[in-house]
Amino acid sequence: MPMYEHQGVKVTLVVEVDGHRLAFEQTGKATGARYHGADPQHGYDVTDTLEYCIRDAVTQAADRVVGRARTFLARAYPICTDNREDTK
Repeated sequence: MPMYEHQGVKVTLVVEVDGHRLAFEQTGKATGARYHGADPQHGYDVTDTLEYCIRDAVTQAADRVVGRARTFLARAYPICTDNREDTK
């Protein structure tokens, strides 16, 4: 098995509205062995690879940062059809 590595990931979502620039950031960490796209074989699964873990960490961070941005925008720009529970 190749050397086990740790890589930090950071997702930044920038929203510009009403002349304001809002940046929402979320960080995460990916860990695994780097295979450069090769089949890990020898009892290891593709989910054990660093490349897979990086993709997964970015997906999770993107989901969280979009959720935070949606919550902020619902609070900052409420509309009459909003479910009041979503803006709390």
